[in-house]
Amino acid sequence: MKTVVITGSSKGIGLGLARECLKRDCSVVMSARGGKKLDKEVANLDNVFGIDRVMGKTCDVTDVAQIQQLWDASKKKFGNVDFWINNAGISNDTALLCELDPVQISSVVDTNLKGVIFGTQVALRGMLAQGWGQIYNLEGFGSDDTMFEGLSVYGSTKRALRYFTESMAQEVDNEPVVIGSLSPGIVITDFLLDDLRKMDPEKLESIKPVYNALADTVETVTPFLVENVLKNEENGKRFIWLTKDEANRRFEDENYYNRDFFTERGL
Repeated sequence: MKTVVITGSSKGIGLGLARECLKRDCSVVMSARGGKKLDKEVANLDNVFGIDRVMGKTCDVTDVAQIQQLWDASKKKFGNVDFWINNAGISNDTALLCELDPVQISSVVDTNLKGVIFGTQVALRGMLAQGWGQIYNLEGFGSDDTMFEGLSVYGSTKRALRYFTESMAQEVDNEPVVIGSLSPGIVITDFLLDDLRKMDPEKLESIKPVYNALADTVETVTPFLVENVLKNEENGKRFIWLTKDEANRRFEDENYYNRDFFTERGL
């Protein structure tokens, strides 16, 4: 039985990854900054998969000491950590840089970039000591150089994260550790919907067709990501759900434009 640690896993993609790992007979350590939501989701999964296979641990990924505590607690509970997924991330409001609060900018950079760097550092040290392991970082908008007005800060962190992941894969090339990345594409989560609700209504209406064509649900994307992670042995691998070829195919298929992710979600 493999053990998987997933940061930011009390909701959204992280929670979906945790559920899919449990379906495939892994043990899972879930973490998030907020304890109540985390406790609720751990209890839900306990009821389905058994209390001995799921553990929750609060962790602020901007604090390297808390990440170390997450590693130590995972090792104590399950003996070893086979996979570590740096999923925790936040976005800034969709707004021009001049309109953003500097506090929000710092929070996005600290969580999305420093949090991944710290998580990778802690997990890598632990995995080198135990002699094996795999680390995966979640890409996002901006990783492939795509730009959108109002997401310069968020996109910059994800673009930097891709560089960091590729650099780390080279750094461990002769070590018994695999480092790679996961690209889920556009996923309909509370994280995304909250951001869209803050958007100018006219701009929101203009991008809805694009989201309907390219977006997917957590339940659609996470099985693909987990299946590839669990069978992978290649260092530096990128698992991409929404490739450029697939995106182009969808733009040519009216069935995707006819989807509606928004009406039933109050948008």
